[in-house]
Amino acid sequence: MMNRRLLLIFALLWLLLLGQQLPATAQVVGDNSAVYYNIVDENGDVVYVTGWGIQVGDQFLTDQNKRYEIESIAGNQAKARFIGSVNITQYLPEKEQQSWLAQILQFRRVHAENPGKVAIYHTHSDESYVPTDGTDSIYGNGGIYKVGDAFAGALKAQGMEVIHSDAKHDPHDDMAYERSRRTAASLIKQQPDAIFDVHRDSTPPEVYKGTIEGKDVTKLQLVVGKYGPTGKQIEDYALQIKANADQKHPGLIKGIFFAKGGDYNQDLHPRSMLIEVGAHSNDRTAAERGVALFADIVPAVLNKTGANPANQAGQAGVGTAAAGPSGASKSIGWIVGLLIVGAAAFLFLSTGSMKEAKAKLKQFTGTEFANFLAPYRKNKQKYDDKDRENKE
Repeated sequence: MMNRRLLLIFALLWLLLLGQQLPATAQVVGDNSAVYYNIVDENGDVVYVTGWGIQVGDQFLTDQNKRYEIESIAGNQAKARFIGSVNITQYLPEKEQQSWLAQILQFRRVHAENPGKVAIYHTHSDESYVPTDGTDSIYGNGGIYKVGDAFAGALKAQGMEVIHSDAKHDPHDDMAYERSRRTAASLIKQQPDAIFDVHRDSTPPEVYKGTIEGKDVTKLQLVVGKYGPTGKQIEDYALQIKANADQKHPGLIKGIFFAKGGDYNQDLHPRSMLIEVGAHSNDRTAAERGVALFADIVPAVLNKTGANPANQAGQAGVGTAAAGPSGASKSIGWIVGLLIVGAAAFLFLSTGSMKEAKAKLKQFTGTEFANFLAPYRKNKQKYDDKDRENKE
């Protein structure tokens, strides 16, 4: 009897110690295990909502680029301390921060022959969307795969090569990331430029619901695992993604969650990102539209330019005759045009009239330019005469 009591006491103590290391529980949504947290600031105002398991010390960036750190958790509510506002534009490509004149004068290499490759997989292969799929979880065949298909299709429309894995990693438990790690490692062997683990969140529908450019869509949340040596690198990558999204589709990225104790296989690739496309309570078709908008910004983040979207076969690359002049060609045209306009203005101002400017230009082309070419013509004539003598 005493041994049973001792075993029971040790078991309870073990559970208590284990509970201190796990993320706090949160409010249950509906008839399933979906949970979410309301995170408030020092004034008690809700500044962030997520279904991600949170811990004290986790941080997040809001849609307005304000960064907070979670200081305490009680039930489904957490309190966060404001750290500061992030100047997200500093994470844009350097050319985006230059003046328009600097961009015109800058020659850029066009990646017509290397449109980029993206890999997609799903750690939680059961995740689904209640309004569309009828349930929040379909074992091994969740609606999340269709969202991944929409993402892949939109990337292909950008001219990119896409590998979309349909590998299953059920059940939806703490070991799912260990199982999906094998999938991610296999995909990385194919040398993608980026790899995305596509999920959906578990919040009320209004948290992710949005209208962007007249379309009803769901927003996206980026999740960064800060645990491990690549945490800072992945954080900077997430900020680059949000900076580009804020510029191209403002409001699309709901925020970035920085999990201090997470990894999520992001140590395997420098451009690995976990994205949550809407929540279980959102319509899946809206999630598909949201992730398609997200695909628009991927080439810019990866510094890749795909084949001309107007060419359905994808054979006309940027910079080809079918696609029109390249950026470098346009830059040269602008430079030549500016030089001609500048020279004409100089001649007019220095002579005082259009008639005298024309006379000056005629004199330059007829006399001075001819004198400039005289040595070249003399040498050319000399070589031509010599060549003729050799032939004779």
